Amino acid sequence: MAAAASAAARAAVEQRRVITDPIGRREGPTVLPTTTVLQRILKDYGLRTILDDDGDLAVRWEKFSIYFFNYGQDEEVLQARLYLNRRFEVDLRPTLALVLDDWNRSKLFPKAYTVLPDDGLVGICAEQAFDFEGGTSREQLKFTVGMWLQNLQQFADWTEEHV
Repeated sequence: MAAAASAAARAAVEQRRVITDPIGRREGPTVLPTTTVLQRILKDYGLRTILDDDGDLAVRWEKFSIYFFNYGQDEEVLQARLYLNRRFEVDLRPTLALVLDDWNRSKLFPKAYTVLPDDGLVGICAEQAFDFEGGTSREQLKFTVGMWLQNLQQFADWTEEHV
């Protein structure tokens, strides 16, 4: 009887361990999405990066730029934010918001919205973000950044047709 109870207790502990262990955690080296790591990944994709006056990492194209921001206590949350170069008069903001609502309703990502920078003109942004708490493999981070770049560029192409 004691052996059965002991086995049941071990099984219960093992079941809790499986449930509470992070999903997808792999053995091996992990990285956080630091600026240095991101610069190397973007270079792997053949992209030239810049650091702006605030120290933010960016990649620029003719019609838009994508900035990478880190948030969180350990800067483990990574956000890629696209800024279109085109700007619009403030009275167009409600119309732009309706067009972007169509994007947000029909696409899972990136999230798109308007912004009102200090220059008084309306801008359009799109962003993707993920919390890499605990780290990830470099390969997974590279894959994620590559998908974000592709998704954000598709959004920029979509805006050329719809805005």
